[in-house]
Order: sequence, then structure tokens, then C-alpha cells
Amino acid sequence: MGNSIIQLNNIVIQLKNDTAANWASGNPVLALGEMGLETDTNKIKFGDGATAWSSLPYFSGGGGGGSSSFKYGEYGLSADQSSNLGANKHIEFDTLLNGSLNPPSTGTGQEKGTITLPAGKTYKIQLITQSVHNPTGELRFRMYNETASDYFGMVCMSMSVGYNDIGSFNGQLVSFITTTVDTDINARIIISTRPVKIDDATTRLIIEEYAGY
Repeated sequence: MGNSIIQLNNIVIQLKNDTAANWASGNPVLALGEMGLETDTNKIKFGDGATAWSSLPYFSGGGGGGSSSFKYGEYGLSADQSSNLGANKHIEFDTLLNGSLNPPSTGTGQEKGTITLPAGKTYKIQLITQSVHNPTGELRFRMYNETASDYFGMVCMSMSVGYNDIGSFNGQLVSFITTTVDTDINARIIISTRPVKIDDATTRLIIEEYAGY
């Protein structure tokens, strides 16, 4: 192992450093609070006095090239939603397609589709809908905070005003929420006129965690 040297007014601080390959082959146990630097990746690990280098996590506090704590969730429908399409109902998302955020609630009908967001984070939420309704029909959606019993963010509209035949129409919204407690949210229908179904193939809810990375 080499040493990285910092000199401040005749005070010299030496940091253990080596290439990632050499750290892995040597696999030392760093003392509690001792720092090790990978010179070819700029990643840092801190020792705990017991764990070998290869089993220590990289430091992710920023600037050290550490791993990110970023999380997201992409949610979908396993089938078209053709019931519970009235106002004050919500989209029954039942599948976590990608990501590591909490899966949607389970059950039947309106028991599905609620996602719990952990406290202390800020989230960006995108709702993309594809809905089918009869002529002059419409569906409007807005994100709903079940925990606080309150709507938040933009309104997503899917309208067929002026059309003479049944049709398929899309809409999109982007919203943000910061949670101080674990918070249950869903995509609520706020206006419903002559709906037929919400399409499973192209309706998505995408949630990105902003805090902590």
C-alpha cells in the first residue's frame, strides 16, 4: 500500500492508497475509522476494525466516487382496468416493473395501486396514461396523498371532446412530493365521463427518489 500525503503548515497527513486490484488482492482489515483510497477509481472505504476490504461498502457521501443510494420505481398494470373508473377511484397499479422502491399495495380492486414512500425524501412522480372512452368523454387524474388526505401536483387530462367514435387518448403529469413521514400515494381519478378502460400496455407510474444521492 502507498501513502497519499497532505501537508498543512508542517503537519503531514498520510492516507493509505493503492489500486483497486491491489486492495482486492491484499484484502486488509482497516482500523476503525481508517480510510483507504483506490487511486485508479477515486473510491473510498472506511474501516470498522473487523471487516476485510472486499466486504466493506464504498463511501457514498459525495466527491469520493462512491456508490449512489438513488432509488426509483416503475409501476404498471397487469391487465386493462375496466372497472372502478369513477371519480375518486384510483388507478390500480399492481406490478413493480423496474426499480427498488416499495411495491404497490395488493388485494383486489381498489385495495391495489397505493405506493408507500419512505419518510425524509423528495420524490419526482411521472404519470403516463392511455385511456379509452366514448365520444365526448374524458378522464382526469391527479396524484393523491392518502396519508394527508390531500391532492398534490399537476392534473393529467385525457379527453375526447369533439370525437364521434370511441377512442384511445393519452395524458401525462409530473409532480413532486417531500415526505416527513411514511406516505401512501396513488393516482386518483378526479373527473370521469363515459370511460371504457385504462390501458395496461402504456399506462405507467414512475417515481424517482431525489434525496440521499
